[in-house]
Amino acid sequence: MGEKSPASGPVSLSHPAHCLTAEAATRELATNADDGLTAQEAKARLEKYGQNKLDDGEGVSVIKILIRQIANAMMLVKRPIPF
Repeated sequence: MGEKSPASGPVSLSHPAHCLTAEAATRELATNADDGLTAQEAKARLEKYGQNKLDDGEGVSVIKILIRQIANAMMLVKRPIPF
């Protein structure tokens, strides 16, 4: 369908989306919070931006997570032994 969008998203916003009010995000995304997109607009955006899904990357293995947790500097600090 459409090209893959950059990590920041296919639409440039004035600020990161989580920093905007709902009204500002709605305005900048050119949509209507009450009615949503029309079927025609949804189809056009799907063709332009592609599906809203993550790639099928390999992810992080359980072994890597375990090694990172064990190697974490805070985990290496010895705790005082209670008497």
